Amino acid sequence: KALDEMLGKTGEKVNRVLEFAVPDEVLEERICGRWMHKSSGRSYHVKFKPPRSYDGSAAPSASNMLDDETGEALYQRGDDT
Repeated sequence: KALDEMLGKTGEKVNRVLEFAVPDEVLEERICGRWMHKSSGRSYHVKFKPPRSYDGSAAPSASNMLDDETGEALYQRGDDT
């Protein structure tokens, strides 16, 4: 109802809805592998877009997950773990 009310103010409405069926394991891998650079918002991923500092030989950590541009430690959001 809240969405309908918000869209109604601008004369818009929802015409279609998509449902994505994605296995939980895939979602977990994508979310739990995400690392962020706090000040810029740049995002990295352990498997799909690792920073140059991460060679994959050890578990990812703040000491081996470093931003490509600044060399600062990356972090994982609290809701990503």
